[in-house]
Amino acid sequence: MANEASVGKLKTILSESGYIVVDSAKDGNECIRKLRTLRPDLAIIEYNLPLMNGYEVAKVSVEDNICDIVLVVGESQRNSIDDLEGPRSFICMPKPLNKSNLIITIDLMVKNRKKIVSLENEIKQLKDVLDTRKEVERAKGLLMKQLNLTEAEAFKRIQKQSMDRGIPMKEIAKAIILAYDI
Repeated sequence: MANEASVGKLKTILSESGYIVVDSAKDGNECIRKLRTLRPDLAIIEYNLPLMNGYEVAKVSVEDNICDIVLVVGESQRNSIDDLEGPRSFICMPKPLNKSNLIITIDLMVKNRKKIVSLENEIKQLKDVLDTRKEVERAKGLLMKQLNLTEAEAFKRIQKQSMDRGIPMKEIAKAIILAYDI
């Protein structure tokens, strides 16, 4: 935020509510530099920042997937702002800020971010499992064809190699595919 008094008041409100305020910025360019360096979970940005307005900072943050943004705007500015879409949350809050509404908004954004990160991790794990299954299925098919094995025998060979060598089945499957799929 541009005004030192409002920055101090906001820091106090956030600290009293259990949040850690890592830094503040005097202008939009400094804000972007600090966001990229510090990678906070959330940034509260005043629309009227010198050099680059808060909406432009929010756009960069959302596009670069830096952090969630609460953009503090005046009533006239709110109408000129499009909703930003991206993997990060973006919310406009009109002036004057209401302490309880701000804290509720921040709490919701933090909880939603935790859920999103958890779901993203779960999706990544499921994709890894699916990729492993695809590789193992392909390797089993090659072993069955090349060595005249049954599906169960081919799977046991891959599994045994994995256990004997301490290498994940996916890597054994990739090696088999590389060796036989010429």
